[in-house]
Amino acid sequence: MALSDYERQMLEELEAQLADEDPSFARTMKPASISPVSGRQVSLRNIVIGTIIAVVGIALLVVSIALPFIPLGVFGVLVMGLGFWYASSSKDSEAPRPLQDVSGQASQSEGSSFMERQAERWERRQDQ
Repeated sequence: MALSDYERQMLEELEAQLADEDPSFARTMKPASISPVSGRQVSLRNIVIGTIIAVVGIALLVVSIALPFIPLGVFGVLVMGLGFWYASSSKDSEAPRPLQDVSGQASQSEGSSFMERQAERWERRQDQ
C-alpha cells in the first residue's frame, strides 16, 4: 500500500526534523543495503558444498531403495538434511555483539526489554 503525497511529505518533514535535532541518531537509523536472504549473507561456497552433500544424501536414499536396507535410507535422509542446512547457513558465524554506549562500554541493560532500553536512552538524552 503506497503512501499518499501528504503522508510522504509529512514523513519527509519528520525525517528532516529528526536529522536536525539528533544527527547521530538519524545516521544510525538510515537503512543499510539489503542482504540477499533476510538480512543474512549467504556464502556461495556454503551453497555449493551443501548442495553436494545433499546430492550424496539423495544418492544414498536411492541406493537404500534399490537395496532394501532401511538404515542406509535413514542415514541418506540425515545427510540430505545436513546438506540443505549447510547450504542455507550464513556466511558469518559470529555471535552478535552487545550494543555499546557512546563511551564505548557495553550497555548495562542487556537483559532489559527493548522499551526499557529506549526509555533509558531517552532519559540520558534529556539529561545532556
